[in-house]
Amino acid sequence: MKRLYLLWLLLTPLLFVGCSDTQDEESASTTQGWHFQGRDCLACHNYDLGADKKLLVAGTLFKSSSVTDVNDLNESCGGEFIINFLDSSYAKQISSRDYEDINSDGYKGKGNIFMLSKMLDTLNGNYFIQIVDKDTNNTLALSLNHSFNTSEYNISNPVNYGNRLSCNACHNGDTVSYIYAQSNQDICE
Repeated sequence: MKRLYLLWLLLTPLLFVGCSDTQDEESASTTQGWHFQGRDCLACHNYDLGADKKLLVAGTLFKSSSVTDVNDLNESCGGEFIINFLDSSYAKQISSRDYEDINSDGYKGKGNIFMLSKMLDTLNGNYFIQIVDKDTNNTLALSLNHSFNTSEYNISNPVNYGNRLSCNACHNGDTVSYIYAQSNQDICE
């Protein structure tokens, strides 16, 4: 009898280890945190990480053009974003909304804008890049014309004007300003 009682004492806490408050779980999964904002995303994702985490195109969206510290999460625009690739008449040709993996951990990094290469493996052509809020579809940023070709990202040439896959390689605050919310800044959390 003593053994059964001791076994019960040892096993009972294990039954409750997996239990958690659903509200805490939901808020933890929607809170965005730090994930190398402003760095060359493809330098890690397309070299050090597995195929399921490789990125076709990626960057960071900041709240304003005057970023002083990429490590300060208050400067990153929070929320989930869609990247639209527009033709010269500003008609949408490709949208990350059509190629998203809702289970991707990428949405946990504050300011992340990206497309996984497992969802769309190549871009080819000249596009204006539009970043919109996923929930409201309001435009946050709109770029000038960017060129893409079927070549893969090359870590030894991350600033490739013929294939602009790694947004932060160019938009690094030195050569070109960081990508920032040009309008509807109130959407940024």
